[in-house]
Formats: sequence, structure tokens, C-alpha cells
Amino acid sequence: MTFNSKIILGTLLIAILFAACTKEQVPAGLILNQTISFTDTTYTISQTPAAQEKVIFFEEATGVHCLNCPAGAAALQALKVANPNRILSAAVYSKFLNEFQSPAKYNFNSQDAQDLVEFLGGDPSKPFAAIDRINNGSGYFYDRNDWSTMVANLLTKSTPLNIDLSVTSFTEYYNLNAKITFTENIKQDLAISIFLIEDSVKDLQYFPSSVIDTNYIHNHILRKIVTPLTGISFLQDASTKYKGMVLERRFTNIRIPNTIIDKKHCKLVCFVNKVGTSKEIIHVQEIDLP
Repeated sequence: MTFNSKIILGTLLIAILFAACTKEQVPAGLILNQTISFTDTTYTISQTPAAQEKVIFFEEATGVHCLNCPAGAAALQALKVANPNRILSAAVYSKFLNEFQSPAKYNFNSQDAQDLVEFLGGDPSKPFAAIDRINNGSGYFYDRNDWSTMVANLLTKSTPLNIDLSVTSFTEYYNLNAKITFTENIKQDLAISIFLIEDSVKDLQYFPSSVIDTNYIHNHILRKIVTPLTGISFLQDASTKYKGMVLERRFTNIRIPNTIIDKKHCKLVCFVNKVGTSKEIIHVQEIDLP
């Protein structure tokens, strides 16, 4: 199949303005006075690169006032150490167990975090995590006792596509280029999603036995969902995405929110997810902000 090169200009601001009167249609993470646009370039290649190893994505529901959440964060870190470069995560500080109060310095709770847990079925007990957004039959969140089993099962899977990222900065704005290369044929409807996360923020954290650590390091904090929660679809006119197809999507005018403590500790997380009855995440990569 020959897939001609084409350029598609998508400007999310227009959709936001038309949907402003309907709250549910406003994409989470977008600022109404900020234009975030993207361009697509699609083409085919004859020499398909080797497939990347599949990377698993954890959306970890956590909380400052959650006594068991530090143990959950430690368990997730142990899985990352045991499986280098195979697990990425976002720490989702939704409302439950995240009341902001002195002597805390920062409020990690965000509307994007709340929107995300609601999108995945509701604010769960903590520490729980959605893992590649795979439905367990009763929802998307898994108890930490199940994390290692899920990881072991998912590590045996391959991914039908590669994700390669590059990012540039222009004053206070960032541009992200996401290159999606299909290494196998795939028939599902797909979308690209982007999160902004921040590492290395020192603030208090509650522990069991009324212990409060005011120097706890919070990592992978979900700061902003750049795309709508369902992602932004691509190659909708191709019922089958064939091996050798390439999509390059360039997002422009991404601006970090004023909640960021230090942008040098920030990353953009980009993943490809299914669209429709399944929300499964197929593959994920991340890149540091310059």
C-alpha cells in the first residue's frame, strides 16, 4: 500500500472555543487562552527499523496524606530498578488524601489529576495504579500487591510501533516532535497522549504511626495533561496501519503551568493508546525538557 505524504493542521483552540459552554468537552490540561496546535506528516519507508522493547506505563494514584503511599512509591521504584528502561510512571495526586494544608509548601492536587482518575473510573484507594490502562474486569486500578504480577505479564508483550521523541524550546514555549513508526500491521484506532511530569520536589509526606517527613522527595508528579484525556487520534482514514508507515506529529506552543517548581526536572511523556471500547496503552516514551 502506498501512503502519500500529507500535512494536516490541527488547532485544538478552535475545538475548545466551540466546546467552552459544555464542560465535559473541554480537554483536560489545556489553557483556554493558549493555542496548542499540531501538524502531521505521514509517509512510508521500505526499511523498517527494529522494534523497540515495550515500555509499561503506571498511572499511580497517590497522596500526601496517604500513609501507605510512600511504600507504594518504593514498590514501584523497585520494579523500575529490576526492569531498567521498561517502566515509566506518572504520580497522580487527585483530591482523595491530598488536602493542602500547612506546613506543606506545595499543592500537588490538580484538576487534571482529578479528571484522569474520573476518566479511569473514579478516585481509588491509594496506593493503587492503572497499568497500561488494562481493565481488570472491575476497573483500571490495581492494588500494589498485584503490580509485580502485572509487570511480569506485560514484559512478555511486544509493541507494534516505535516512538521517537525530540523537543525544542522557544522562550517559554516548547515544541514536541513525536515520530511513530509501525513495525507491524495494526488495525485498532489509535491516539497520541502527552503528559507533563515533574521530578525531585521536596515537601512533606505522611507516613504510618503519625510520622511526617518534611524532606520527602516527590517524583513523577502529574503537572499537566497536554492532550485531551482520550488523546488525539491519528491515521483515522487508514483502517489498517501497515508495517513501514510513519507518522510525525509536531506539537507546538506547549507551555508549562505556573505550578512547576523547576523546569529542569520536567519531562514530557508521550504514549500511544487505543481509542474506543479499549483504553489500553500500547507503548510509551518520555523526554527531558531542554
